[in-house]
Amino acid sequence: MVERGFEALVENAPDGIVVSRDGIILYANAAAARLLGHDDVSELVGKPMRFLDLRSVEVMRRRIEQMAATGERLVPREYPATRRDGSVITAEIASTIIDFEGAPAVLAYARDVTERVRLHAQLAHTDRLAALGRMGAGVAHEINNPLALIRLASETLSERGSPEERVLAAEVRAAVDRIAAIVRDLRSFGRGDDESPGAVDLAAVIDAAEQLVSHEIRPRGRLLKEYGELPRVVGVAHHVEQVLVNVLLNAAQALEDGPDGRIVVRASVTEDRVVLSIEDNGRGIPADQLAAMFEPFVTTRASSGGTGLGLSICRDLVVRCGGELTARSKPGEGTTMELRLSRVASQLSPAPRSSVVPDLAPAPREVARSVLRKNVLVVDDEELIVRSLTRILADHATVVGETVAERALALILSDASFDVIICDVMMDGMSGVELHERVARERPDVAARFVFITGGAYTAHAQSYLERVPNKQLEKPFVVADLVAEIDRVSARETPASSSA
Repeated sequence: MVERGFEALVENAPDGIVVSRDGIILYANAAAARLLGHDDVSELVGKPMRFLDLRSVEVMRRRIEQMAATGERLVPREYPATRRDGSVITAEIASTIIDFEGAPAVLAYARDVTERVRLHAQLAHTDRLAALGRMGAGVAHEINNPLALIRLASETLSERGSPEERVLAAEVRAAVDRIAAIVRDLRSFGRGDDESPGAVDLAAVIDAAEQLVSHEIRPRGRLLKEYGELPRVVGVAHHVEQVLVNVLLNAAQALEDGPDGRIVVRASVTEDRVVLSIEDNGRGIPADQLAAMFEPFVTTRASSGGTGLGLSICRDLVVRCGGELTARSKPGEGTTMELRLSRVASQLSPAPRSSVVPDLAPAPREVARSVLRKNVLVVDDEELIVRSLTRILADHATVVGETVAERALALILSDASFDVIICDVMMDGMSGVELHERVARERPDVAARFVFITGGAYTAHAQSYLERVPNKQLEKPFVVADLVAEIDRVSARETPASSSA
């Protein structure tokens, strides 16, 4: 019989309290019943602790044996606990050995720390993405330079090669563009952008995302939308669209072949949130993969081109606007992704929406040719890039190439006849930013003629400088026709007599 003083104490405790012996519950307070979703403690007392899985029970048993043998008080531990309705929470449990009704028993204090664990996991995820972004910024420069060279070579082959060589060049460009997209994704991790969250028409964004992925869904099944009028939510419209496109594509690709595939989009609206669920009846995801599916480079579609970056980026985009992206799944039964977004406040203005479209490799284009030839200086510490650009632009301009920024500076200051200066940003010795700064001080009229090409500006000074100056920046690997168009634009502004083709 539990003493009245002890019973009053534990019955009013905010934490769940359970007394057990040999895995059988001898006593539980009302808070423990509520924690596990039961209406009354009688549903727990006298029964095994089935709310813990076998692995957790074994871990707890070993810890209790260690505590009994050493007398040490062990730190609390987190365990997955299954509630009566089948939902799983994270329970933090601290145990001690007591004398209960004349025999040793285990007294356990439990509290629901599911939200705390979720927040910690989200913070850790964000930290990992930020670290990956910092690494990606440095790696991007080293990867994008050779990518630029490969792309330049493929464009030359596409223009001057045989039909078979042009096909090969198109395949090379597609591969280059895929690598470049992965590098861009790496650099985007953990970084914000200039777009502030605004009011997003969620229904319109869902419709746009559906149109973009309909070609993937239609052969596999149907998309059903089961929701009424939706309030506006806080976010950046094209980011929300990007998330929905990714989630819907994953759902479509999880469906088995045949006519019975189904993706259902549902929404529930609360006072401050809209919860959008995308549920498929596909093959489902094993528990060990589900736990890691938002981590970078984790993919179940490596054989079909998946990089494992999509869901990591999606969660990052959602978190930036104060939302959540979670998943639950059972193998053989399908997967449900839940997107939680805040309802819009009246003071937020509508955010512009732009569709997300696949990053397709551009088709070969003829290099534009102007009536008047321009004088162009190419500055890049990669000799092969300088050589390739000099050769490719030869039909369009008189090109001088330089691989040393200091020598390029002397050329510019001694000869102001260059119509356009194509300049790499990050170079050994004097950087492109430093070169431009010197020219801007001594020949500000010439500084306006710079066009920057960059494999990634990974220093804070370079990033802030490029944000301040109005000069055009082309990211490596760029399309030659885009560079030619920029040469025409800059030279036309500087010398009105010239014209663009």
